[in-house]
Amino acid sequence: MPSTIKTPRTIAAEYISQRHFHRRFVLPRTETHGELAVTYADVGVQPDTTTSNHVPTFLFIPGMFGSRYLGVYIHAIAEKFGVRVLCVDRPGMGGSASVPSKSRVEIWVELVPLLLNHLGIDHVSLISHSAGTIYLLNTLVSCRDILDPDHPYIACLAPWVDPAHSHKAALQLARFIPTKAFSYWNQIPRFFQTSPVISFSGTVISSIKDKLPSNSGGDSVSYHKRQRLIEQEYGMAKDVQIELEKNITRFLFKENTVGANEETLQCLRKGAPWGVCDDYEEFVKSFVERERERRSELGESSTPEKLKIRAYFAESDVMIGKTGQKYFENCFEGYEDVLSFESSTMPDEDHDSLCSCPEVLARIFQERSSI
Repeated sequence: MPSTIKTPRTIAAEYISQRHFHRRFVLPRTETHGELAVTYADVGVQPDTTTSNHVPTFLFIPGMFGSRYLGVYIHAIAEKFGVRVLCVDRPGMGGSASVPSKSRVEIWVELVPLLLNHLGIDHVSLISHSAGTIYLLNTLVSCRDILDPDHPYIACLAPWVDPAHSHKAALQLARFIPTKAFSYWNQIPRFFQTSPVISFSGTVISSIKDKLPSNSGGDSVSYHKRQRLIEQEYGMAKDVQIELEKNITRFLFKENTVGANEETLQCLRKGAPWGVCDDYEEFVKSFVERERERRSELGESSTPEKLKIRAYFAESDVMIGKTGQKYFENCFEGYEDVLSFESSTMPDEDHDSLCSCPEVLARIFQERSSI
């Protein structure tokens, strides 16, 4: 009689093939573009049609590769905390249609409210990682009403900082690399067999030596510590986690990744514009004034909660460093009348790992769901 025990490989293959990691939406045609396919993951708690607005919901905006497969790392954690998380493939990633570089941010802020309406979701909290910060800040201005009016909340994980402010020499030098050289940048993680969902490809510039001869960060103490935590707290066996990482890389590179090339240039200030957050310091000043006007219009009879902004930084970050961290913190501090800003530095984490750090995700989900 054949064994019915499933191998870790089989469990992982079935896990990543679940439908909620492979959703599809079509952005309607407008005067400026045709219909645009968008793929996304809808993970964590899956409410029925009558409870979709009673489940705390997050829109997670990933880093440069902007992949919905980040949801694979998030799903079990989100389920335990009773929250729902959307991870959307940005243009040129997964099954999401490519758009002109100059339109990336514009298309994103057009998409967000339409996708939420399609899903019957009135309000979300926002989370971003690395380059996703650019898209989060633009969403914050263009789609302010999607935040819960009583408990507005955003979290920025290892927020991307202009190299001019982070003073990272490798990134400043990268600006002088010819634009054409970035045409195949999206293939670098495949060559080094890394998982681009959590490995911001810019890190390859700074740590390429660390990729040889090992093909992953799987030998680090923090890596094994994370595996044990996920196994103990969220019920996913270590062997299954390892197989899932392999599957994520395979699945992602079967799909489009050319959008990563455009976002590399965007991060280096060689490509797509940054929209309303071209200068973080000026952005915050302008946004704060809008928040003050918003509160004033509501009148004294209504005292809405201040916008909660949580920034999480890695103890070791080769992409923004301590200088970039301090710059970001300085931009948001000092506006206590409308912003509740808090910053945390996570030990044993780096720029890549922070976006799937169980401790960080648990803290965010717990803080928001307990409201």
